[in-house]
Amino acid sequence: MPFDAFSITHLTRELNEHLRNSRIGKIYQPDKETIIIEVFHPFPRRELRLLITVHPQFYRAHLVAEKPANPLRPPAFCMLLRKYLQGGRIIQLEQPPWERIIRIQVEVYHPEAGLSTYSLIFEAMGPSSNLILVNGEGIIVDALRRLAETPQREREIMPGRSYLPPPAPGLYHPANLTRTAWERILQLSPREQKITTVLTKEIFGLSRPLQQEIIQRAGVPTTMTVAEATTDVQQRLYNEVTAWDQRTKEEAVCFLALDPSGSPLDFFPYQPHHLPAERLKPIADVNSAIVAALHQRSQDADRKQKRDQLKSTIRRAIKKAAKKRDKQQAELASAADADTYRLYGELITAHLHEIKRGQTELVAPNYYHPEAVEVTIPLDPVLSPVANSQLYYKKYNKAKKGLTMIRTQLERTEMELEYYASLESALENSLTWADLLEIEAEMTEAGLLKPKRRTKQPSNPRVNNRPSLFRSAGGWEILVGRNNKQNDQLSIKTAAPHDLWLHTQKIPGSHVIIRTQGKPVPPAVLLEAANLAVYFSKARGSSKVPVDYTEKRYLRKPAGAPPGFVVYNRYQTLRIDPDPEILARFGIIDPSAQ
Repeated sequence: MPFDAFSITHLTRELNEHLRNSRIGKIYQPDKETIIIEVFHPFPRRELRLLITVHPQFYRAHLVAEKPANPLRPPAFCMLLRKYLQGGRIIQLEQPPWERIIRIQVEVYHPEAGLSTYSLIFEAMGPSSNLILVNGEGIIVDALRRLAETPQREREIMPGRSYLPPPAPGLYHPANLTRTAWERILQLSPREQKITTVLTKEIFGLSRPLQQEIIQRAGVPTTMTVAEATTDVQQRLYNEVTAWDQRTKEEAVCFLALDPSGSPLDFFPYQPHHLPAERLKPIADVNSAIVAALHQRSQDADRKQKRDQLKSTIRRAIKKAAKKRDKQQAELASAADADTYRLYGELITAHLHEIKRGQTELVAPNYYHPEAVEVTIPLDPVLSPVANSQLYYKKYNKAKKGLTMIRTQLERTEMELEYYASLESALENSLTWADLLEIEAEMTEAGLLKPKRRTKQPSNPRVNNRPSLFRSAGGWEILVGRNNKQNDQLSIKTAAPHDLWLHTQKIPGSHVIIRTQGKPVPPAVLLEAANLAVYFSKARGSSKVPVDYTEKRYLRKPAGAPPGFVVYNRYQTLRIDPDPEILARFGIIDPSAQ
């Protein structure tokens, strides 16, 4: 269900119950599209947070429980709202009939101006959504999105201009539609036009899902045209359209529409008859429904966008490192010819008297081979025989010196690629926003991302993000790192010497720790932990996956190694086929097993 006029009517009523007479405290702008207003209500005493966002897809307003992120430098619009609204009292919230607009009336005292009234107007208009601060004289103080007047745009949203509401999309809505007007609409509509198109064009305030509901409840096929609408059908449609205005005055009965996996996909402030009943789930109120559906989908979209950005950076780094590795392997192959260069130099020296200037090759027996097989040695015809010999000796010395260096560089590049693969694997897991920020911070430290500019240190210390905790059927604690920093902390510092450490063999993935408390680990618990190690790795969905396990005391982190990189030489290997039932007991649904 879109954040439509019918939903806004019920939401405004709920928000009035919570916010009327509350005092505005802090105001935040966590991103360019979102404002969060903290309020304190005196009776009953409670703190509330109102979120308003003009996101083009997930535009909405509702109460939220989580504390917002506080940017180090608040944007200009946030500072303006603090200047005019902080300390003010919310008088009420209003909605013009069947409009997607919420007007928040705020009364605030300023020493220089006395008691003043402001309106914070939220226009929930999809990609054109906006948040506008208007003073008591109807003059725009400022807007989240300033809009200059153009031939395509009838009004100007700029400071100092009079506020004009968006032009109404039509003459009629469910509250003012009369029987005579409805009949006239149908008479003037093209006979071949569908009834659904008539509702869209002529009656504003009806979202597409609400139109579908009206059609369903009126018992009208979605393909019916104006010509096919009998007098009885017209009456039923009129009754259904106007009935929705009466329903705005009644208590909302809210439902969530679920996708096949059981996750909220949409919300409705009524029971939708056009959807199967088994896909519906009752929920307490409109605000809770918006949080469970729109807010959650918005957060999922933000996480996906952040994840995709980080993945793109990692893939570019992998591509660059792979090219570097190919070049180093070629250099190593060239350096490995050091003995060949030495042999060529010696054979040329031994046959100097046989070589003539301008000769392009020398065929000579290899004295080091048991059968003295002949070797063909390329010669530079421009150089003298001695110069050709010296050229190969130079190549030999260069190759010999570079061999060790190239091997070291190649090992470093291989470790670099392994590290990038571990970052990529961490991003495949189900991650919270805090997890993503932790991975982003790690990538910044590794030089994959440019550090963000900071003018001051954050006032609140960063909350430590912890590894996931799972508990086996026997009560054993199993810890799983969700990124390389957590893997480091878990394996090097958190785990006790005799705790059991698991990891997919030569496959990027999470570090898994079984807390043993010095006791032998039962095979069933080991199998459970191995399943977690496979699920939280790049081997997810594979079969016969090798999982190494050893005690933590046998782990070692080489000096200068990247986060999450450890070595071990005493271990055992368990080869498993992932068990969906084990994962399900831990609350994990493996899509690959479905």
